[in-house]
Amino acid sequence: MKLVVRTLAAIALAMTVAVPAQEFQERRDYFKLPVPVETRDPGKIEVVEVFSYGCIHCYQLEPILNAWVLAQGDDVDFHRVPMATRNLRTLAQAFYTAQQMDILAQVHMPMFENIHDYGLDMTRPQLIRRMFVTQGGVDEEEFTRTFDSFAINTRVRQADAQTRLYRVQGTPTIIVDGHYLVDTVSAGSAEGMLLVVNHLIAKVRAERESQAGEGGVTEQPAPATP
Repeated sequence: MKLVVRTLAAIALAMTVAVPAQEFQERRDYFKLPVPVETRDPGKIEVVEVFSYGCIHCYQLEPILNAWVLAQGDDVDFHRVPMATRNLRTLAQAFYTAQQMDILAQVHMPMFENIHDYGLDMTRPQLIRRMFVTQGGVDEEEFTRTFDSFAINTRVRQADAQTRLYRVQGTPTIIVDGHYLVDTVSAGSAEGMLLVVNHLIAKVRAERESQAGEGGVTEQPAPATP
Protein backbone atom coordinates (compact mmCIF):
# COMPACT_ATOMS: atom_id res chain seq x y z
CA MET A 1 0.00 0.00 0.00
CA LYS A 2 2.85 2.33 0.88
CA LEU A 3 4.43 1.71 -2.55
CA VAL A 4 1.13 2.55 -4.28
CA VAL A 5 0.81 5.81 -2.33
CA ARG A 6 4.39 6.79 -3.17
CA THR A 7 3.88 5.96 -6.82
CA LEU A 8 0.69 8.00 -7.05
CA ALA A 9 2.46 10.88 -5.35
CA ALA A 10 5.30 10.51 -7.82
CA ILE A 11 2.93 10.74 -10.78
CA ALA A 12 1.44 13.92 -9.38
CA LEU A 13 4.93 15.29 -8.83
CA ALA A 14 6.04 14.36 -12.32
CA MET A 15 3.16 16.26 -13.87
CA THR A 16 3.74 19.36 -11.74
CA VAL A 17 4.64 22.52 -13.63
CA ALA A 18 8.14 23.69 -12.76
CA VAL A 19 8.26 25.95 -9.72
CA PRO A 20 9.27 29.58 -10.45
CA ALA A 21 13.01 30.16 -10.54
CA GLN A 22 13.10 32.39 -7.44
CA GLU A 23 12.00 29.47 -5.26
CA PHE A 24 15.20 27.55 -5.97
CA GLN A 25 18.65 28.95 -5.39
CA GLU A 26 22.06 27.82 -6.59
CA ARG A 27 24.33 26.61 -3.76
CA ARG A 28 21.27 26.02 -1.60
CA ASP A 29 18.97 23.73 -3.59
CA TYR A 30 21.44 22.68 -6.29
CA PHE A 31 25.02 23.26 -7.37
CA LYS A 32 26.58 24.27 -10.68
CA LEU A 33 29.54 22.12 -11.70
CA PRO A 34 32.78 24.14 -11.97
CA VAL A 35 33.41 22.50 -15.36
CA PRO A 36 30.42 21.21 -17.37
CA VAL A 37 30.58 17.55 -18.39
CA GLU A 38 29.83 16.41 -21.93
CA THR A 39 26.42 14.77 -22.42
CA ARG A 40 25.79 11.79 -24.67
CA ASP A 41 23.24 13.62 -26.85
CA PRO A 42 23.80 17.39 -27.09
CA GLY A 43 20.43 17.78 -28.80
CA LYS A 44 18.61 16.72 -25.64
CA ILE A 45 18.57 17.71 -21.98
CA GLU A 46 20.40 14.93 -20.21
CA VAL A 47 19.32 13.81 -16.74
CA VAL A 48 21.65 11.30 -15.08
CA GLU A 49 20.93 9.50 -11.84
CA VAL A 50 24.12 8.45 -10.10
CA PHE A 51 23.06 5.54 -7.91
CA SER A 52 24.14 2.37 -6.15
CA TYR A 53 22.23 -0.83 -5.49
CA GLY A 54 23.70 -0.67 -1.99
CA CYS A 55 22.03 2.70 -1.29
CA ILE A 56 18.73 2.49 0.59
CA HIS A 57 17.81 6.03 -0.51
CA CYS A 58 18.25 5.01 -4.16
CA TYR A 59 15.91 2.07 -3.53
CA GLN A 60 13.32 4.37 -1.98
CA LEU A 61 13.65 6.80 -4.89
CA GLU A 62 13.00 4.16 -7.58
CA PRO A 63 9.16 4.24 -7.79
CA ILE A 64 9.12 8.04 -7.69
CA LEU A 65 11.88 8.37 -10.27
CA ASN A 66 10.36 5.79 -12.63
CA ALA A 67 7.02 7.60 -12.64
CA TRP A 68 8.82 10.90 -13.22
CA VAL A 69 10.75 9.49 -16.19
CA LEU A 70 7.54 8.31 -17.88
CA ALA A 71 6.14 11.84 -17.72
CA GLN A 72 9.10 13.54 -19.45
CA GLY A 73 9.08 14.97 -22.97
CA ASP A 74 11.09 13.70 -25.92
CA ASP A 75 13.77 16.33 -25.33
CA VAL A 76 14.82 14.75 -22.00
CA ASP A 77 17.43 11.96 -22.13
CA PHE A 78 17.40 10.05 -18.82
CA HIS A 79 19.83 7.33 -17.90
CA ARG A 80 21.61 5.89 -14.87
CA VAL A 81 25.29 5.71 -13.99
CA PRO A 82 26.31 3.44 -11.09
CA MET A 83 28.83 4.52 -8.51
CA ALA A 84 31.89 2.38 -9.20
CA THR A 85 34.29 3.13 -6.39
CA ARG A 86 36.33 0.17 -5.15
CA ASN A 87 33.73 -1.22 -2.71
CA LEU A 88 30.88 -0.72 -5.21
CA ARG A 89 32.64 -2.02 -8.31
CA THR A 90 30.92 -5.43 -8.34
CA LEU A 91 27.46 -3.83 -8.11
CA ALA A 92 28.36 -1.57 -11.04
CA GLN A 93 29.48 -4.67 -12.97
CA ALA A 94 26.09 -6.23 -12.29
CA PHE A 95 24.28 -3.17 -13.66
CA TYR A 96 26.27 -3.04 -16.90
CA THR A 97 26.11 -6.83 -17.32
CA ALA A 98 22.31 -6.65 -17.06
CA GLN A 99 22.28 -3.88 -19.66
CA GLN A 100 24.57 -5.82 -21.98
CA MET A 101 22.46 -8.98 -21.66
CA ASP A 102 19.24 -7.01 -22.07
CA ILE A 103 17.72 -8.18 -18.79
CA LEU A 104 17.86 -4.95 -16.77
CA ALA A 105 14.07 -4.80 -16.55
CA GLN A 106 14.02 -8.25 -14.93
CA VAL A 107 16.83 -7.80 -12.41
CA HIS A 108 17.08 -4.08 -11.56
CA MET A 109 14.53 -4.00 -8.72
CA PRO A 110 15.41 -7.52 -7.46
CA MET A 111 19.00 -6.31 -6.97
CA PHE A 112 17.72 -3.62 -4.62
CA GLU A 113 15.28 -6.02 -2.93
CA ASN A 114 17.87 -8.71 -2.33
CA ILE A 115 20.11 -6.23 -0.55
CA HIS A 116 17.63 -4.11 1.39
CA ASP A 117 14.69 -6.47 1.96
CA TYR A 118 16.50 -9.81 2.32
CA GLY A 119 19.93 -8.74 3.56
CA LEU A 120 21.90 -10.58 0.87
CA ASP A 121 25.47 -9.61 0.02
CA MET A 122 25.03 -8.91 -3.68
CA THR A 123 28.68 -7.97 -4.06
CA ARG A 124 29.27 -11.74 -4.32
CA PRO A 125 29.43 -12.64 -8.03
CA GLN A 126 27.98 -16.09 -7.38
CA LEU A 127 24.79 -14.54 -5.96
CA ILE A 128 24.55 -12.15 -8.89
CA ARG A 129 24.99 -15.10 -11.29
CA ARG A 130 22.30 -17.13 -9.55
CA MET A 131 19.82 -14.26 -9.68
CA PHE A 132 20.55 -13.47 -13.33
CA VAL A 133 20.01 -17.13 -14.23
CA THR A 134 16.80 -17.60 -12.24
CA GLN A 135 15.18 -14.21 -12.85
CA GLY A 136 16.81 -13.10 -16.09
CA GLY A 137 16.87 -16.52 -17.78
CA VAL A 138 20.47 -16.20 -18.95
CA ASP A 139 22.98 -18.98 -19.43
CA GLU A 140 25.54 -19.33 -16.61
CA GLU A 141 28.54 -19.46 -18.89
CA GLU A 142 27.31 -16.50 -20.93
CA PHE A 143 26.84 -14.54 -17.71
CA THR A 144 30.39 -15.28 -16.57
CA ARG A 145 31.88 -14.32 -19.93
CA THR A 146 29.95 -11.06 -19.97
CA PHE A 147 30.45 -10.16 -16.30
CA ASP A 148 34.24 -10.60 -16.53
CA SER A 149 34.60 -9.17 -20.03
CA PHE A 150 36.86 -6.32 -21.10
CA ALA A 151 33.79 -4.39 -22.32
CA ILE A 152 32.07 -4.47 -18.91
CA ASN A 153 35.26 -3.62 -17.03
CA THR A 154 35.77 -0.68 -19.38
CA ARG A 155 32.26 0.62 -18.74
CA VAL A 156 32.80 0.34 -14.99
CA ARG A 157 36.04 2.35 -15.23
CA GLN A 158 34.26 4.94 -17.35
CA ALA A 159 31.45 5.20 -14.82
CA ASP A 160 33.98 5.81 -12.04
CA ALA A 161 35.69 8.50 -14.11
CA GLN A 162 32.36 10.12 -14.97
CA THR A 163 31.14 10.33 -11.38
CA ARG A 164 34.48 11.88 -10.41
CA LEU A 165 33.97 14.55 -13.06
CA TYR A 166 30.51 15.16 -11.62
CA ARG A 167 32.13 15.50 -8.15
CA VAL A 168 29.51 13.22 -6.66
CA GLN A 169 29.82 12.82 -2.89
CA GLY A 170 27.01 10.33 -2.31
CA THR A 171 23.95 8.66 -3.78
CA PRO A 172 21.42 9.30 -5.09
CA THR A 173 22.67 12.33 -7.03
CA ILE A 174 21.09 13.72 -10.18
CA ILE A 175 23.06 15.63 -12.81
CA VAL A 176 21.11 17.88 -15.19
CA ASP A 177 22.55 18.60 -18.63
CA GLY A 178 26.11 18.07 -17.42
CA HIS A 179 25.92 21.42 -15.60
CA TYR A 180 23.90 21.05 -12.40
CA LEU A 181 24.08 18.69 -9.42
CA VAL A 182 21.12 17.89 -7.16
CA ASP A 183 21.21 15.61 -4.13
CA THR A 184 18.92 14.78 -1.23
CA VAL A 185 20.93 16.95 1.15
CA SER A 186 20.49 20.12 -0.89
CA ALA A 187 16.94 19.34 -2.04
CA GLY A 188 15.76 17.98 1.31
CA SER A 189 14.08 14.78 0.07
CA ALA A 190 13.66 12.46 -2.90
CA GLU A 191 10.54 14.33 -3.96
CA GLY A 192 12.38 17.62 -3.49
CA MET A 193 15.18 16.44 -5.78
CA LEU A 194 12.75 15.97 -8.66
CA LEU A 195 11.10 19.34 -8.08
CA VAL A 196 14.53 20.95 -8.38
CA VAL A 197 15.28 18.82 -11.46
CA ASN A 198 12.00 20.00 -13.03
CA HIS A 199 13.07 23.58 -12.43
CA LEU A 200 16.55 22.99 -13.90
CA ILE A 201 15.12 21.33 -17.02
CA ALA A 202 12.90 24.37 -17.55
CA LYS A 203 15.92 26.59 -16.97
CA VAL A 204 18.01 24.75 -19.56
CA ARG A 205 15.14 24.87 -22.09
CA ALA A 206 14.80 28.61 -21.63
CA GLU A 207 18.56 29.14 -21.96
CA ARG A 208 18.72 27.08 -25.16
CA GLU A 209 15.82 28.97 -26.69
CA SER A 210 17.51 32.25 -25.82
CA GLN A 211 20.87 31.12 -27.24
CA ALA A 212 19.19 29.88 -30.41
CA GLY A 213 17.51 33.23 -30.88
CA GLU A 214 20.75 35.13 -30.30
CA GLY A 215 23.04 32.71 -32.14
CA GLY A 216 25.18 32.48 -29.01
CA VAL A 217 28.09 30.12 -28.26
CA THR A 218 27.97 27.85 -25.22
CA GLU A 219 30.86 26.82 -22.96
CA GLN A 220 32.66 23.67 -24.14
CA PRO A 221 32.11 20.78 -21.70
CA ALA A 222 34.70 18.31 -20.46
CA PRO A 223 34.54 14.83 -22.04
CA ALA A 224 32.31 12.55 -19.94
CA THR A 225 34.66 9.56 -20.05
CA PRO A 226 38.29 10.61 -20.44
